[in-house]
Amino acid sequence: MKKSILFVFILLAFGGVLFFYNLGGWDLWNPDEPRYAQVAKEMLQGEGWIIPHLNGEVYFDKPPLFFWLIAGTAKLIGGMNEAAARFPSALFGIGIVLLLFFLGKKLFDEKAGLLAAFILATNIEFIWLARRASIDATLTFFTTAAITLLYLGFYQKRGRWGFYLLAYLAMVLAVLTKLQIGVIVPVFVIGGYFLFRREFGFFKDSSHIPGIALFIAIIGGWLALAYLSGGGDYLWGLLYQKTSSRLLEETSHTRPLYYYLVNFPGNFIPWIFFLPSALIYGLSHKERTKEFVFIVFWFAIIFVALSLFKAKRELYLLPLYPAAALMVGALLAKLPLGAEGAVKRICSIPLMVMIVLLALIAMSLPIVAALKGSFYLEHPWEIGLITALITGGGAFLAFLAHRYRRRDLPFYIIVAMVLALTLYGAGRIFPEINKYKSARPLAQAIVGAMRPGDQLGIYQLEGANFIYYTGYNQMRWLEDERKLKEFLRSSQGVFCIMRERHYKLLQQDPTLVISVVATGQVGSKHLAVISNRQLP
Repeated sequence: MKKSILFVFILLAFGGVLFFYNLGGWDLWNPDEPRYAQVAKEMLQGEGWIIPHLNGEVYFDKPPLFFWLIAGTAKLIGGMNEAAARFPSALFGIGIVLLLFFLGKKLFDEKAGLLAAFILATNIEFIWLARRASIDATLTFFTTAAITLLYLGFYQKRGRWGFYLLAYLAMVLAVLTKLQIGVIVPVFVIGGYFLFRREFGFFKDSSHIPGIALFIAIIGGWLALAYLSGGGDYLWGLLYQKTSSRLLEETSHTRPLYYYLVNFPGNFIPWIFFLPSALIYGLSHKERTKEFVFIVFWFAIIFVALSLFKAKRELYLLPLYPAAALMVGALLAKLPLGAEGAVKRICSIPLMVMIVLLALIAMSLPIVAALKGSFYLEHPWEIGLITALITGGGAFLAFLAHRYRRRDLPFYIIVAMVLALTLYGAGRIFPEINKYKSARPLAQAIVGAMRPGDQLGIYQLEGANFIYYTGYNQMRWLEDERKLKEFLRSSQGVFCIMRERHYKLLQQDPTLVISVVATGQVGSKHLAVISNRQLP
């Protein structure tokens, strides 16, 4: 028990540094961050807490819980800013890490839980999403909690209904975070697993009844309030047009069936090298247990189900990352990276592959930074050299620890290397990239040029970043050229943000009297701000 408490404090300290260091050190970046922060800001400005709004209009895409969390954080710290927008993700990122420690301890042993927690915390996709104003870390906490409570609850002789009640509460919060996927993930994982195991008693258990009643009461109450506030059109848009239909129909996120097969390995770096070994070892006849089969099923059912949906984004897979971390953690707890013996080759071979690749990356980083980094960075050589030293040093030390059979030391060297890279990235790299990615400078130029009564529009761009950084939440969304020209011919002063190539096409129309207010680059987009007002 004392050791578990110590491990919890270690994970809290580690996660606190990893996820919170310089959390507000750069601006909110597209596609999601400024949009979610703006929705929360409009809640604070009086648009209402039941139905989210963006740009003064009903925002159908997501339910309100995540925006409540951002708005609540902003209230606590005295105002909306980048740290407030990212705080919920970082907080729930630590929550998932701690939850995985306890689940790993229950399924395997304390060491497996600790290693799995570190593995989850230090893969690049999890770090990225736990440090962004992104819904998916919050969603993954609730889906992981629901899966954990339903699975462990089934094997309890007493108090099973309490586990189930908390599981259904977690599903309530998951639905309020990201709608149907908050139920789909735990139902597919737990329901599918117990069907696979022919454990039909799970489905007949009356202990579910209080939890189901709680779920229906809370979600039903929320839907009733939403209906009273927004009517049937709002519920139709929220529950189908902007959510479910995107999973089944062609959307801007439509990807091929094999999309996740290509993307997941790169996102689970550096631990992806050990995942095949974990599957081979854990599913071997001698080592196979129902607990390991459960986490393999968890991983596989989500991977397959989400691959079948037409809409795909890398972050959609985050709810299976805890299962992947548990598989690798269970392997490395039994077969430490620095141990001896022929069977340990199942770990030593992927470790050597990883070390070689890290060494190659370290050697190439200064060159790549010098050739390509000057476009994004002010100090490409410095950043290239320091990241190379951290990466190469980590690879070399891990090799030495393995060579001299220091058991778990290679693992913790890799963890420390990822921590060092993350802190350097958060403190140095991302603030420099911010000048390339941020909409703030162009937004400030717009604010400086606009007068009271002027109107702002945006042409064929998302625009939430400009709404957030201009503070102007009555922006006109313009999608076709005819409406754009009507807007620019308005008798009042108007400004419009568009791509530079669209501005060059407008210059060919002699009936338009327009001038350029400012130009700039936001990400890969070269933008111009134009006005029908002649500026000095």
